[in-house]
Amino acid sequence: MISDQQIETIRLQLVEQLNETEQRLEQDSQLFKDKEDSGDDVDRANQEESQQLQLNRRQHDLAHVKSIKDALRRIEEQDYGFCEGCGEDISVARLNARPESRYCIDCQDYRERKNSQYA
Repeated sequence: MISDQQIETIRLQLVEQLNETEQRLEQDSQLFKDKEDSGDDVDRANQEESQQLQLNRRQHDLAHVKSIKDALRRIEEQDYGFCEGCGEDISVARLNARPESRYCIDCQDYRERKNSQYA
């Protein structure tokens, strides 16, 4: 079982990750506002590819913000560290590696196998 001290350490890490990710999202939105269409077809194609990569990163960052906020909510509600699949403790090693984890390794593996069958 995870200790209160370990939870506090993870909470601080999550807050730091949240701040960094939100800052990156803000900077990216400024970049989108500042871009202007110019140049020849090759320049525009490169610009479109760059924008698509930025959009993909933005979507990833938005999902990450959501998962961080969810983890912080679980900490606040004293429900952090318990698997949403089986209700058992999530290992401290897993929480240290992925503090936003909602599932223990076994349940996460099961979910991934199940999802890959339908993909």
